[in-house]
Amino acid sequence: MRHLLVSSRRSGLVDDLRGLSGDGTTFLVEHGVDETLERLGRSARIDGVITDDGEIAAAIRDEIPGMIPVYRAEQDEDVASIWAGMLGLL
Repeated sequence: MRHLLVSSRRSGLVDDLRGLSGDGTTFLVEHGVDETLERLGRSARIDGVITDDGEIAAAIRDEIPGMIPVYRAEQDEDVASIWAGMLGLL
């Protein structure tokens, strides 16, 4: 079972990712830098992060010890490419 955190304001992204991922992946959702960092700090089970916010990606690199994979999606990137990019980091 994979646990991925999605921090994006893109409507429908999590539902679309669930459709591609199958039953072996659980998605958690947060918005904003502080909320995302707090969730990461509380949960040791998160395997990776998907975000389309450069500020969130930078904050994770700066504030979270260790190497958690972070996939930085482009605003207009299709969901299949986002999913493939995340899988490439895991």
